[in-house]
Amino acid sequence: MEGGFLFSSSYDKTINVWSLQDFSHVQTLKGHEHKITAIVVVDNDNQSLCVSGDSGSGIFVWRVGTSLKQEPLNKWYETNDWIYRGVHCLAVSGTGYLYTGSRDKSIKAWSLEDYSLGCTMIGHKSTVSCLAVASGILYSGSWDGSIRSWWLTDHSPLSVLEDDAPGSIAPVLSISTEANFVVSSYENGCLKIWKDDVLVKSEKLQNASIYAVKLNGKWLYTGGMNKAINIQELLEDKSELEIRDVASISCDSIVTSILYWDEKLIVGLSNREIKVYDKGS
Repeated sequence: MEGGFLFSSSYDKTINVWSLQDFSHVQTLKGHEHKITAIVVVDNDNQSLCVSGDSGSGIFVWRVGTSLKQEPLNKWYETNDWIYRGVHCLAVSGTGYLYTGSRDKSIKAWSLEDYSLGCTMIGHKSTVSCLAVASGILYSGSWDGSIRSWWLTDHSPLSVLEDDAPGSIAPVLSISTEANFVVSSYENGCLKIWKDDVLVKSEKLQNASIYAVKLNGKWLYTGGMNKAINIQELLEDKSELEIRDVASISCDSIVTSILYWDEKLIVGLSNREIKVYDKGS
């Protein structure tokens, strides 16, 4: 979301642009030759850019504004062996870099000034599935079950967040950060909460994959294969952290993404629908 617009991407290789005023459809951006797997919006040098990545390792940059040109501002491809081809996630920081997480197990930092490759971060043992930026740190989640953190200043490794409990290893599907908390969801239906890089809560929410997690203050929103949005409250005291169930919203399809904006919950579904819920409703 940026510049008064909401952007949604799909396996149909298109990006749809929606007005945040009335959620009407504004435009469809076309150019990808492969299914779009990630999208992010960034302010760069006083201009808003939409960046999209696809399963063919394509990275497209689109200019955001009232004109919304259909042609991409720039595009390039990661040079991977075809076996490891594909961008799975994107993130941006205030340091002038775009980050891509890929099937080749790496995170790459690209300059938003000239789109050159700044560095490649290695450490994960499988596909990098999700990225998040908070407080000068880049967090990367992987199908290897771990979360790694990296300094944004020099892209050096900081720590590895892992649960050593037997049978706890499962692919990380989504990460959300807030203050000193990192929340991660997993393919096996588990949710884990880390505080200051220490695991403080691990709980199995469902018997199916949780594709989306969003932490907003003390409120936690999750969704996935169970076709529902689960709303929970984090209750913290000096000794422990508890999760209180608040509500559940049934959906017509699998929940693939969750955003929180202006007291509204914006939910993407696998049937290509986008649902908007007011927090007070």
